[in-house]
Amino acid sequence: MKKIALIAALTLFPLTSYAQGDHKAEDTRLPDLMKTTKEVVDPMPEKLKSLLVAEITANGPVKAIEVCSLKAPAMAKAASEKTGWEIKRVSLKNRNPKGKADKWEEKAIKGFEQELAGNSDAVMEKGEIVTVEGKQYFRYAKGLKTGKECLLCHGKDENIAKELKEKLKKVYPEDQATGYDVNQVRGILSVTRAIN
Repeated sequence: MKKIALIAALTLFPLTSYAQGDHKAEDTRLPDLMKTTKEVVDPMPEKLKSLLVAEITANGPVKAIEVCSLKAPAMAKAASEKTGWEIKRVSLKNRNPKGKADKWEEKAIKGFEQELAGNSDAVMEKGEIVTVEGKQYFRYAKGLKTGKECLLCHGKDENIAKELKEKLKKVYPEDQATGYDVNQVRGILSVTRAIN
């Protein structure tokens, strides 16, 4: 229940950051928060990609949908339980209804889209301390770039195989996550850490 209240608060209440909202000098905790968050989050996209490619190779793309629908959320949940942070994948065009970006995440994604449009090697990460109802949180976003393998299920509708469309419709009846090209921002890994 606390997690639901936190999510509601982070979604509904305006966020202020030390660097922007309060006009204070950059918080000295930021480098350590970035470092410790990245240690947990950075390996996740590559691990997921490896699982996805292995499943496509072994059992085909229809079976590989389970990697994204079951294994990816399980990976984020395990990391959340281990750290006590909220870790999730979100997008502006979410496939899973639970993957809808909040306002902070939306801003991060749109910023990453601009970065990637100007530089295909953009790092696409953002971290800041925000204050919500007097409590401080470290918010972190890592951009997820669309790769070739992603296009099997996330590409343009006319390029997605019929059997994949049918499986996606069963697993994700409210799917919005198609129409992507290689090197577009597919979404982000989002972290919320309470820090006081």
